[in-house]
Amino acid sequence: MINSFYTAAAGTINLQNGIDVTANNVANLATTGYKASTATFSDLLYTNIQYGNQQLKSGHGTRLQKTDTLFEQGAPKQTGRALDYCLMQPDAFFAVQTKDGVQYTRNGNFHISLEHDKGYLVDSAGNHVLDANGHPISVASENESPTVGVFSFSNTGGLERAGNTCFKATTLSGNASVVRNPEVKNGFLEDSSVDNADQMVSMIEYQRAFQFNSKIVQISDDIMQTVNSLR
Repeated sequence: MINSFYTAAAGTINLQNGIDVTANNVANLATTGYKASTATFSDLLYTNIQYGNQQLKSGHGTRLQKTDTLFEQGAPKQTGRALDYCLMQPDAFFAVQTKDGVQYTRNGNFHISLEHDKGYLVDSAGNHVLDANGHPISVASENESPTVGVFSFSNTGGLERAGNTCFKATTLSGNASVVRNPEVKNGFLEDSSVDNADQMVSMIEYQRAFQFNSKIVQISDDIMQTVNSLR
């Protein structure tokens, strides 16, 4: 009975992590350039049990193996703003200079920041948007549409989330390379790639599995209390 208690407890804890991933996707349903995450689970170690001439396997619950980012193209939404940019290539990114180094984003909602009487193109967090050479882009008017740098990676799945719809390059993703003749729509923004229907289905599945594991924990606890009271 102790095994059933800890097996169900492990499932409950890790399913909560899956619920958190789905909840974060739903929370960013309207976030420009946001890319949905998906949780992948794996079984914990099995114990081999000999039953007569048969060999059975007893599981020990599940665990969250990894969380992947789905780099799917979001729908373009027309805004008419000269400083709004929408990438039409799912594996391309804008580069911004943050306090933690250069990061990459799909959010093309840019603005002008005045610094020492000179205007620079920045993202919603105030980070400088970079050109193809990695330099901040100067801009004088909201009606201008300066050329921005567009970059890609050999393995987008290796990128690490950095918050604020930004990603960091890693050894798995490789270094950023400049995209020549990128497909960019000016006056448009990319909608979130989150599919609300898919997320609702995932949430229901996680909740049902969570409830089942919680019930097993409760039943195991009740049985252990009953056994202890007989001593």
